[in-house]
Amino acid sequence: MSERDNPESVLLEAETIVNGKRATDYGDSNENLRDIAEIATLLGQPIDGRGVCRVMMAVKLAREKFNHKRDNLVDLCGYAELLNRWEESR
Repeated sequence: MSERDNPESVLLEAETIVNGKRATDYGDSNENLRDIAEIATLLGQPIDGRGVCRVMMAVKLAREKFNHKRDNLVDLCGYAELLNRWEESR
């Protein structure tokens, strides 16, 4: 099935991913973002889960600028949702 054949909105697809198999595959999103932040800190610049979300959103936007791919937009929505959860859990 091509990207054009998928009738589901990118928001619904992102919601399904964030609340579905991704959680099973990678565990709690806040914990996962903290782990990524710890690894990213090795680069010499402190970063937290919010920063990870923002960086990944920037990655997805840069990829989308280069070449449209539905996955970029779905992931962008997913990272926006995770950032919102992070902020609301504080």
